[in-house]
Amino acid sequence: RLVEDMLLLAKFDEQRPLERQPVDLVMLARDAVSDAKASTPHRPIELVTGDSSVVVMGDNDRLRQVIANVVSNALVHTEADVAVTVTVGMTETEATVAVSDSGEGMSADIAGHVTERFFRSDPARSRHRGGSGLGLAIVDAAVTAHGGTVSIASAEGTGTTVTITLPRSDA
Repeated sequence: RLVEDMLLLAKFDEQRPLERQPVDLVMLARDAVSDAKASTPHRPIELVTGDSSVVVMGDNDRLRQVIANVVSNALVHTEADVAVTVTVGMTETEATVAVSDSGEGMSADIAGHVTERFFRSDPARSRHRGGSGLGLAIVDAAVTAHGGTVSIASAEGTGTTVTITLPRSDA
């Protein structure tokens, strides 16, 4: 998996063109929440959306991976009873997917580095909870390739929200 992740990042580095087709972010978020509930059935996980569909032009597989990575991070880096909420919304020009947890949160310094390759907030952390440090780097690269942004809002003791913002101008 590490090799696959590195190859994917290399493709983003080369700025290879992405497939562009209509992608419904509500459907992708629904799938990610469903997968999360299946793997952690006792975990409080909720999908919130005011719209039945939120469509952007993009690469379906990459955007599916983006949402799955962010949801997975919320599950892995919080305790088993911490609630996770996935919210999908849109404006005239932008679509957003926000993944929020009510866990421990992190300092602003750590939050500022989590999208860097191989960054791990605690290098001594086991692979079980620490991962390779590539998940959010892939998220950032994929979202950037789609013309979007990733923002991290977190503070110690208040949880974390990762917000993916994508342009809707081509949708």
